[in-house]
Amino acid sequence: MHPQMKKYVFLIIAVSCLMACGHGRQQEIERFRMKVRSQYLEEKLAKAQEDLARTDSIMQKRSGEVDTTPGYMDSLELAADVQGAQIRYIHKKQKDIQ
Repeated sequence: MHPQMKKYVFLIIAVSCLMACGHGRQQEIERFRMKVRSQYLEEKLAKAQEDLARTDSIMQKRSGEVDTTPGYMDSLELAADVQGAQIRYIHKKQKDIQ
């Protein structure tokens, strides 16, 4: 085999090995990214659920009282709706990554 040809064969083998190693590294990075994203969504879900529980608790307390601030219950209901939508969105994203 010609020395120049050996050089090209060696380069092709080296590039193939590097690409194979790089592909495994990409898969490892993707698994890590998905794990971090999953943990992030779990934390966001826990916070959103706490916020919704707090808002619901305030709404329960205020429902029996005479409201002196017009629109306060409306703003609480809106906040609860937004927090509920956020929880549904997080659940959807969690389902998408599984």
